[in-house]
Amino acid sequence: MNLVSTLKDLISIESETGNEKNILAYIEKFLLDNGFDGELLHSEGGIIAIPKKSRKKIALVGHVDTVPIVNNQKVNFGDDFIGGRGSVDMKGGIAIILHSLIESNNNIIGVFYTAEEGSSKDNGLNIIMPKIIEKFKLNFSIILEPTNNEIQLGCLGALNATLILKGKAAHSARPWVGDNPIYKLDNVIEYVKKNELKEINIEGLVFKQVMSITKVFSGIANNVIPEEVALNINFRYSPEMDYLEASNYITELFNHFGVVEILNCSDGARPNLNNKFVKNFITKTNLPVEPKQAWTDVARFYSQGIPSINFGPGDPLLAHSTEEHLSKKQLLESYSLLSRFLEGN
Repeated sequence: MNLVSTLKDLISIESETGNEKNILAYIEKFLLDNGFDGELLHSEGGIIAIPKKSRKKIALVGHVDTVPIVNNQKVNFGDDFIGGRGSVDMKGGIAIILHSLIESNNNIIGVFYTAEEGSSKDNGLNIIMPKIIEKFKLNFSIILEPTNNEIQLGCLGALNATLILKGKAAHSARPWVGDNPIYKLDNVIEYVKKNELKEINIEGLVFKQVMSITKVFSGIANNVIPEEVALNINFRYSPEMDYLEASNYITELFNHFGVVEILNCSDGARPNLNNKFVKNFITKTNLPVEPKQAWTDVARFYSQGIPSINFGPGDPLLAHSTEEHLSKKQLLESYSLLSRFLEGN
């Protein structure tokens, strides 16, 4: 049973969001073929694997889906690199969970879930989480997202809002009859630039609260002055804020420009740096500790009172790229570090 070979097998299985059936079948077969004698709980959101002798205190968690494979996706980079879609995000982590379930299984359960790369509503962990809370009294969870083998604590909240700038439609041959809302974009852009970044220290870790304009929509025809412009405001907010506070903050910032509509919002998670399991992981691995500059599923466990960390192999800057690849050396190091922690917990 070879960790690198397992990762190569996983990469060879296309598992774009919505098409995870084959990779879930591989996960089940892998476990059964390698002596797993525990219980496999199946649901619409994925699989929970429970080793027979496990005390079921720590969840190792990973999503099985990937973003789409592109025509120029690069694979098989060389002696130390394993290339291909999902190698970083996050089949390296899935491979580690599989081997841990066979070899370091005294305290763990494995959670393999679908649709993380899709909408928050369809995320498989949403479906699995009630079963996890009902069946297990977890002390800790590890989300094996790529962190370059750093320990990344907490995560930012994520909010999307639509800002609608109003104007007046007219024929483009007579623009003075109308009021072109596109020309109002300059003020909004400058305002976002001035408020783009705010650093926030939480438990000694510096999170960057950021907002960005990610989409602009306008116009119905080439010869019509548009009646309105719609912008998407993406706000990555402090884990100290909740949904209502983040929504009010964005509404108050932008409502003097136009109409603000909050589309969706997911709260973040505090670092939990003083939690004994988090501290134990840091002590046993002696790895650098950073804040998570994104939203991850640690937030779902945090909302249930379960402390979590982000830890896994792979450079997150390579995730979703055509050059996505993972170092074999880092994969093995990640597994070794995790095993060291699990041996004493």
